[in-house]
Amino acid sequence: MARAKLTVVVPTLNEEKDLYKTLESIKTLADEVLVIDSGSIDKTVKIAKTYGAGVIEHPFVSFSDTRNFGDEQAKGDWILSIEADVFVTKELAAEIRQAIESEKFSTYFIPRLNLIWGKPIYHTDWSPQDDCHIWLYQKGSGHWQSLVHEEFKTVKPTGKLKNFLIHQNYETVSEFIDKIDRYSELAVKQKQFFPNWWFLRDFFKRYFYKLGFLDGYHGLFLSYLQAVYYLTLTVKKYSYENSH
Repeated sequence: MARAKLTVVVPTLNEEKDLYKTLESIKTLADEVLVIDSGSIDKTVKIAKTYGAGVIEHPFVSFSDTRNFGDEQAKGDWILSIEADVFVTKELAAEIRQAIESEKFSTYFIPRLNLIWGKPIYHTDWSPQDDCHIWLYQKGSGHWQSLVHEEFKTVKPTGKLKNFLIHQNYETVSEFIDKIDRYSELAVKQKQFFPNWWFLRDFFKRYFYKLGFLDGYHGLFLSYLQAVYYLTLTVKKYSYENSH
């Protein structure tokens, strides 16, 4: 029986800061690497080609569209779909290869350990247990849905790996605030709205129920900034409704 081949799909847009670390972490794991680029103007494409990745230009429509497009281009039997600031540890790489060869499941959840402002986050609804999604799957076993916070949807039984992806998430508060603006714009386009009081619910959920206080000031400010996201979305909702 032929060895199952793995394609790693990496959506990019101006990712020169982190992409080389991601590609370095998968160079012995992947049989094929596809970088789906949405118009980078930095060194992203050059770095990708240096590592032998296939680069395909694809205009950005939504995160789900980019991932689904990449999946369609993949030649591997299996796909690992990750961001350009996510690194695969040696332990996880070995577990991924074992999962692929076992064929026990056709899709797998993989937890992510988020590094935010220089610190690993273990609570605040950003923990590996909370940030656990399907990133590894057989080609054709499902598809990505949603414009914002895309999820891989499948009807097949799903396994779960033990080792973490390492997500080099926000390095600065400015990065976080910029993403609040971009993600709220996408949410408005998708008409993904929440009750006006949702910012309070989200803060108390993260800081108290999800034990954000155990993450120190990181937990406090992450809870606060996520609440700001929902407030921003409410303001943009009213602006959208008044202009239509």
